[in-house]
Amino acid sequence: MADDRIELFVGLIETFDAPDTVDACRRLLSVDERARADRFMFERHQRQYIFAHAMLRLALSHVAPDVAPTDWSFAAGRYGRPFVASPKTSSTLHFSLSHADGCVACVVSGHETVGVDVETVSSRVAPLSTAIRFFAPEEVETLRGLPEPAATERFFDYWTLKEAYLKARGFGLNLPLDAFAMQVSREAIEISFKPDIADDPQGWRFQLISPSPSHRLAIADGSRATGGLPITRNAWPLQEAAE
Repeated sequence: MADDRIELFVGLIETFDAPDTVDACRRLLSVDERARADRFMFERHQRQYIFAHAMLRLALSHVAPDVAPTDWSFAAGRYGRPFVASPKTSSTLHFSLSHADGCVACVVSGHETVGVDVETVSSRVAPLSTAIRFFAPEEVETLRGLPEPAATERFFDYWTLKEAYLKARGFGLNLPLDAFAMQVSREAIEISFKPDIADDPQGWRFQLISPSPSHRLAIADGSRATGGLPITRNAWPLQEAAE
């Protein structure tokens, strides 16, 4: 069960992108989700949305196999964070979903304060100027001291970690990105907060993963479990999507 761990699902779109897979995944979505997919201007964004939301349904049913992927329904909380509205399961499931060009990912856990973010690492991003606008001063100073391409790599470390934390807290972008700072080293990933932020840095664990050379993924775990929750990485169960 997911109450004592984080179930991570990651899929690189190029490995499964085919018309039959798109159709199979689309059939798993609700009427509202299909309508939203159809509103995307570009086909690649439409497919990305379909794959991500089908993955979420399959991931939830992987953890709760008594529920069919099509039977899940969702609602949104105060800051727009989606949650499982029905059906009720023996243990409450929480999730976080993310997608970027070429990659979809989600986590499922019995703990609410878990978040995931995936981004496409791009050399077209100007890491320092973007960081000056949005990041904490100590993160900016770290980026100033790094040569390329290390500065770009660290920028996306920070970006995904920050987004994962915000998703785990359920704040969306209602908490400014410069209100907290990430420290990344070989030994650990840590977080610190401005004095007016009511959170305990000791209660958070983070992990960075590279699903491909061009993608960075971060997981934030605020469960307060000793040592952090174990993470089980699952291949996306495409066979279930095809059935």
